[in-house]
Amino acid sequence: MTNELETAAAASAGGWLRWRRKQADIPPGTPCASCETPLVGTYCHVCGQLAEDFHKSFWKLGKEALESFFHLDGRLARTLPQLILRPGRLTRGYLDGKRAFQVPPLRMFLVILLLTFVVGQCALGSGATDELVRQAGTSAANSDSALAQARAEIAADETLTDDERRIAEAAVDRNWGGLVAGITAAQEANQTVQQEANNAADRENASAFETWLTTRLQAVQEEPRRFSLLLAVWAQRVVMMMLPVSALILACLFFWRREVFLFDHLIFSMHSLSFQLLLITASFLLAMGVGPVAWNLLWLSPVHLFVHMREAYASGTVATLLRMSVLFTATVAVGSMMMILWLFLAFNEMVG
Repeated sequence: MTNELETAAAASAGGWLRWRRKQADIPPGTPCASCETPLVGTYCHVCGQLAEDFHKSFWKLGKEALESFFHLDGRLARTLPQLILRPGRLTRGYLDGKRAFQVPPLRMFLVILLLTFVVGQCALGSGATDELVRQAGTSAANSDSALAQARAEIAADETLTDDERRIAEAAVDRNWGGLVAGITAAQEANQTVQQEANNAADRENASAFETWLTTRLQAVQEEPRRFSLLLAVWAQRVVMMMLPVSALILACLFFWRREVFLFDHLIFSMHSLSFQLLLITASFLLAMGVGPVAWNLLWLSPVHLFVHMREAYASGTVATLLRMSVLFTATVAVGSMMMILWLFLAFNEMVG
């Protein structure tokens, strides 16, 4: 099941392409074809069947299909501006029961998440991310002249062993599979010395780990495109896990507020993460046109979170800032562990 996000997002997007009839095809007072109750509106108030005459010409069916597909639900036009400009009012309104004119938070989160991954993959393919990496300080390693100079220095260094030279060259070429393979080979070369200091159980565990690691490294080297696909699939699943994690962190920050429930924190998390994903999507799109300067948009993230949290939870400025700092620290810690989990799951699935 590698397309569960696409399936869920497509099903959710269907709610935005819903066509609401203004009037029924069958006039009021006509008996319902299902229960024979006189009709008073678009739907039968007894059995719920649509008051529609399905004996239509081909052209009329085609016209209605086009109208149904291209008529966007007005809730989207009302929800997105509030999500961007008044997120606290959006969350507070949903929790207070004002939901008829809002896009459901989970539906919006799923569709925006899918949009972010699609745009991100396009940006990666266009080279915008490579430009961002070079801007971060790796331009020398990515340029041909710098690579040639680095290789020459490695070749001229007589203090390096063959294994160390292979590892250094793999690091310069950003060949991560070769780098890990070189490190593994160097560890295997020193295995004889280590085995003299280890007992039989340690040797058995080391051998099992080396077998596990070597098998998957070979799979990554043989199918790099499949590994990239697995990274994208597991990234989607890991991001989905951020919803309950974020809600639990917020529950700890507001544990004494008996009027605030876990459901409230979950709705807040959906709205907040939806905006963060929109911000990342916009940064990806702008980066393809104007370069890495577009990523300065991410500075809006803490500003939006402050406005959102203060209005949604009706808390003061100082209390909001303190909770934001705790939320940031906890998110970084949990996010780091989830990043490791993400890489491990994708790496482990290469064989299986």
